[in-house]
Amino acid sequence: MRSTGTQPTKISDHVECARSRLEQAFLCFGHGCDNARDEAIWATLHVAGLIEHEYHDVLDRELSEKQIQMLRELLDMRIATRKPLAYLIGQAWFAGLDFHIDERAIVPRSHFGDLIQDGFVPWVLNDATDRVLDLCTGSGCIAIAMAMHYPAVTLDAADIDAEALDVARMNIDRFNVSQRVRLIESDLFDQIEFSQYDLIVCNPPYVSISDTDALPAEYQHEPRLALEADEDGLGVVRRILGQAARYLSANGHLLMELGDSANELESRFPEVPFFWLTSRSGDSVVMLLSAEQLKSHASSFGRA
Repeated sequence: MRSTGTQPTKISDHVECARSRLEQAFLCFGHGCDNARDEAIWATLHVAGLIEHEYHDVLDRELSEKQIQMLRELLDMRIATRKPLAYLIGQAWFAGLDFHIDERAIVPRSHFGDLIQDGFVPWVLNDATDRVLDLCTGSGCIAIAMAMHYPAVTLDAADIDAEALDVARMNIDRFNVSQRVRLIESDLFDQIEFSQYDLIVCNPPYVSISDTDALPAEYQHEPRLALEADEDGLGVVRRILGQAARYLSANGHLLMELGDSANELESRFPEVPFFWLTSRSGDSVVMLLSAEQLKSHASSFGRA
């Protein structure tokens, strides 16, 4: 049904109205979109049932009166609660895949998504790669995306949070990868029995307690356990660095995302030859170390 007067008619009109509302509400973005316009497109295509379409292919279509009301209510809720849109609609896109998400797990937004889609690191993940461990798996997005993009790889996906693992289990069933992705409830390596992984990937908590308290409201809806890592933000990272070598094959590697803590890590361990991978966004926050390098610097990590 076509609206009249100054009321929005096309999807593109509704997107612009939504963008304006989101900007005027001074929301924080970063849970799937980093700006108001992209989030407006996401919300509008969601209520239109067109989320899998490219925006430029459907921008001239019209919303029904019911869909217009749904969009209005969704934006009202986003503004009133400050919850990430991903939680409100139960959906997050990662590495080109549509994951279920809810407040039991952190919203997928790792730079690993780019790496997985772009062929990863050829000298790290190749035909010889058999077993992979995903630590701090949360919703399971990294492990499942790797299983979907690299069908020869089998993965263990571990997390300390049983509720997050319930979300990961839903996503494993969603993508039918239960034969290749195994979930383990574990505080990092505590319950990991296999010790010859070709690759360990991890997007751990790396935010200090004070910084977690200061995060915008959107982040306060996420599990604190998935964000916070003691006073300096590197407590979990140091444990991983100190233990990872024991669980890697001789030619294995550790890949770990550090976000804003990347500079702090380098300052803390100036003698360690961290290699930083650059994602599509230009950020260099995913760190690479070989099993040999981890062993060589074990004493440094042990003193941290």
